[in-house]
Amino acid sequence: MIEYFLLSLKTHWRWWLTIAALVVIAWLWNENTRIDASLTTLEGANNSNRAIMDNVLKTVAITNIVLETNQHAKQQIALESQRAASDIKAAVTGDDCAPVVIRTGAVKRMQQYKDGLRAGTASTVASKPDR
Repeated sequence: MIEYFLLSLKTHWRWWLTIAALVVIAWLWNENTRIDASLTTLEGANNSNRAIMDNVLKTVAITNIVLETNQHAKQQIALESQRAASDIKAAVTGDDCAPVVIRTGAVKRMQQYKDGLRAGTASTVASKPDR
């Protein structure tokens, strides 16, 4: 039986070579199809991940802008508070008695400061006061 197979192989080697080539080509075709499907899946996941990352980066950038704006507003409020305190101290300097009427300059400056605070809080909404 083995002798017949070897004899057949020797006489029909072109047929066996053709069959082996077809098997290899079919296997390569199948692998190529499988790899293409995997590549398509990975490209879809990559595009989805890229879109998510772009959204995260935009959100972080917007958050940073808001935080910087809030920090600047806090600094401006602190500066205005210091200016108001120094203006009021200058206006009441020299008054030794507590029951003495507050000078007009100090009253005006306190009202300006109060009005400035009200105008500032109307444009922004704060959930908690900063401490």
